[in-house]
Parts: sequence; structure tokens; C-alpha cells
Amino acid sequence: MGTNRWPKSLHSQAEALLGGIRAIGRKKSTVDKRFIRGIGTWHVYSRDIHRFVEFLHRAGLRDLRDVRRVSGIARVYITGRGQALRGAGGSFQTLEREISALTKLSHAFDVYTERHGGEFAEGIRSVLAEEKAHWRAELSARSNVYASRAYPDPEGLYAAISDPVLRLQAKLMGETGCRAEGVGAPARGSNPLTATNLLGLGTDPVSGAAAGRIVVTEKGGKQTEHFLAPETYLELEAHIAEHGQLVTPYRTFLRAVEAAARATGQFAPGRGTHGLKHSFAQARMHEAVEAGFSHEQAKQAVANEVAHNRMDSVDTYLR
Repeated sequence: MGTNRWPKSLHSQAEALLGGIRAIGRKKSTVDKRFIRGIGTWHVYSRDIHRFVEFLHRAGLRDLRDVRRVSGIARVYITGRGQALRGAGGSFQTLEREISALTKLSHAFDVYTERHGGEFAEGIRSVLAEEKAHWRAELSARSNVYASRAYPDPEGLYAAISDPVLRLQAKLMGETGCRAEGVGAPARGSNPLTATNLLGLGTDPVSGAAAGRIVVTEKGGKQTEHFLAPETYLELEAHIAEHGQLVTPYRTFLRAVEAAARATGQFAPGRGTHGLKHSFAQARMHEAVEAGFSHEQAKQAVANEVAHNRMDSVDTYLR
């Protein structure tokens, strides 16, 4: 294995390998089936692969082309991910997506080997196939039924939405607990977000961290204030400055969320866009407890942000 022009960083090495199988936007009939054609899939798989690469780095690996070592570490990694998901009540579909991402990485190894020499990665694929069969039996599958309406991996879902406007709306729902009408995609009528909805940057009352502040009008005309990541707020502010408003037909938004859910192995009938509100409530409850809130205080804080106000109304989101 030569070292000419081969990056030193493991993450840069991964990018070099993945570049060999990138075929974004190209026709299926013209592309090797091992390659990645969809931009949403590219973003999701890249994120999963770099998480694995970070694990390889911590394990002391210095060259991704050491395929045999990568294969051995892959088994340890998938075992750890499976155990973590089982402990958290996660679904097999989440692990299946990560295994699919690492399978693509193995194809990238093969493409590199075909061009530059080295070791093929059938050993990695064997490990992944064995682990997939094992964890399919160990973890619950949530394709047709779900124990929780929340999306187990909202960040992955956002990344799989290629349209930046629809991706922004999904992030707003997942970060604030708004309904779809609160992010400019009401099922009926019109309710765009405009400059009047922007309250500037401030402090998150739960975490104490810097946050963007917005006020939205939701079901029944109720107005609620919400907090979101500063970078998401600035993205929203820039969009409104350029276009005057954030607005999308609800069906368009719903189709984008469901397509992303399918692409990331999180689809279940009935999750829809409202699953993002459930994801927010569960994450916010955990954040509030970690910040020192009592269980009752945390539930009340979440109830206020999901525009229900009654503390007991939160229970349906936390299941």
C-alpha cells in the first residue's frame, strides 16, 4: 500500500474513499450499484461512517486501508451500538441503517483497491452480515408499529431531506416542539413565518445556553414562544430576509418528512410530521432533568413549549 497523497487524518481518508463512490444525481442505469446517487442518502451515510471512523481513531487505527483491523473493530463497534440501542429501547431499523452505511464504506474500499491495489473488503461485509442477523433478532423492528411516536434519530431525518426549506421546517419542529402550522406548513389555511415571528437571540430557560427565540401561532390561534439552536435561528432569519416568509404546503412537507423517514429506516404509519414534536418532547424532558429540574417541573416546562400547558398532557409524548 503506497502512501503517495494519502491523507494522514482518518476522517480525511474516509472522505477520500467515499469520493470514489459518489455519483450524486447520476442516472441509475449509468452508475455502479455500489455507488451513492442520492444527496440525502449521502449525508446520512457520511454521518454514520464518520461516527464509526471516530471509533476507529479511539481504537488506535491510523490507516483505514488496514482492512483486516477495520473488520475486527467493526464487530466491536456494531456490538456496542446494538447494546446501546437495546438499552435505550431503540429499533433494529436504526442499526440496520448504520450497517448499510458501513457496507457502502466497504464498497468504497473495494473501488479504491481496484484502482490502486490493496486488500478487498469482503471480510468487513461478512462481519456486518453476521451482526445484522444477530441484532435483527435482538432489537425490536418498528417499521409497522412503534413503541414511541418519536423519531429515534431526528438529526438523521433532517439530513435526509434534500430541499433546504423543507429541511429547515423539519428542524424547527424538532427543535421547538411546534406543530406543522407553527413552522409555516398548516394543513388548512395559511400561516407563514415572517419577520414578526423573530424575537432575536437570547438564553434558553432550560439549558441556560444561547438560543434563538421565535413566537408562533398554532392550533386555535394560541401564541407560544420557542427556543432553538442559534444556527437554526440564523438560517430562519436569513431565509425570511431573502424570501419574506417561510411557507410550504402541508402535503409537500409531509411527503418530504416521510421520504426521509423511509431513507433512514424510521418510517412507521402515523408518525408523520407530528413525530418530530414527540422527538422534541422526549429530548427536552431529558434536558430539563439534566439541568436540575424536578420531574414535575420538567414536565410542566415541556407542556408549555408543546402548547398544551397541562402537565399531564405531556405523558402521551413521553411514551
